[in-house]
Amino acid sequence: MISKLDRYIIVNYIKSFILGMMMFFLIFLLAESINITGWIMDGKFKFHDAIKYLRYGIPEIVTNTAPLGVLLGSLLCISKMAKQLEVTAMKTSGISFSRVVLFPVIISFLISSGIFWLNYSYLGKANAKKENLKELKVNEIDVQKSKSERNFIFVKVDKNTVLFTEYASRMTGEMKNIIIIKMDRGFKKINKMYTAKSARINPNTNRWRFVDLKDYNLTTNLTTPIDNSKLNFTAPMDYVLASPVKVKNLTMPELRKKVVYFTRVGADSLDLRIEFYYRIAFSLSSFVMCFIGLSLGSRYVRGGAAVNIGLSVIIGYAYYGAATILRSLAVSGTIPIYMACFLPLVVFFAIGVKLFKDAEY
Repeated sequence: MISKLDRYIIVNYIKSFILGMMMFFLIFLLAESINITGWIMDGKFKFHDAIKYLRYGIPEIVTNTAPLGVLLGSLLCISKMAKQLEVTAMKTSGISFSRVVLFPVIISFLISSGIFWLNYSYLGKANAKKENLKELKVNEIDVQKSKSERNFIFVKVDKNTVLFTEYASRMTGEMKNIIIIKMDRGFKKINKMYTAKSARINPNTNRWRFVDLKDYNLTTNLTTPIDNSKLNFTAPMDYVLASPVKVKNLTMPELRKKVVYFTRVGADSLDLRIEFYYRIAFSLSSFVMCFIGLSLGSRYVRGGAAVNIGLSVIIGYAYYGAATILRSLAVSGTIPIYMACFLPLVVFFAIGVKLFKDAEY
């Protein structure tokens, strides 16, 4: 049963969270609007394109601003109660600080869960739509055409096979001017090299039939014509035409599938794994920021809202800065992925717990 006191705290916390969230949301939205204004003035975007672009960007803005919104909302809510001596009165009457902030903590956990859902199911799709719109309107690239045909393709087909082709088309099912390189398992040396003028895929088996297929001798630099039966080359057109993976444009299930596939063919999946675990850690950051905000807000200080906003910006961007630096170190292989993604979360959670314990007294 929720008491009148709990309802009072819940209403104040939700109001403060919405206020804090809207403040940071509008700042991020304004930064995004500056670029869009330039594209509109250049005639690359129409008004409805701008609205669509901003709509696609909302999930990313929400996920980025949620920790800051929770932090500022927590500070505003509890500091207002501390200013009016309500926190002191509740402690004096025997109500512990942990009981006072029970429902704000629960709400922040629900917010973190919502951010995780956005990161898991929708963020990648929205980012992909946003980028496709930008490619089509700003960079003037036909996105659909780029998915159906490409020039100068270099792709790793499996653990020891690399394909280069000057042109491939999904419509015609063919490649032109082809080089196939067979490497050893460690990719330390070339075992075999084949060239062909063109090739056509069998859509049922994904096997390619080559025209003017030749075996290239690496020692003599001479080529020998060979029959198609000597080279069993199977690769779906999706693999051949696959664009470079942009991790932010993938949902978490897609990231997981890509990691499994890249691991199977021996490709580097470092960026994919970093993005996957970073989204998990960042989703939990809203919950962690709640402890810090509630604890710091429990003691009234002069300056009120201005001090709270300043603290929110400093603490929030300290977390973002630490997470970004560690992520860069993980990309370079300097530190393990788990440390890069979860160390800032653990450190700030420890700080939050320490501050929370101090706020009990």
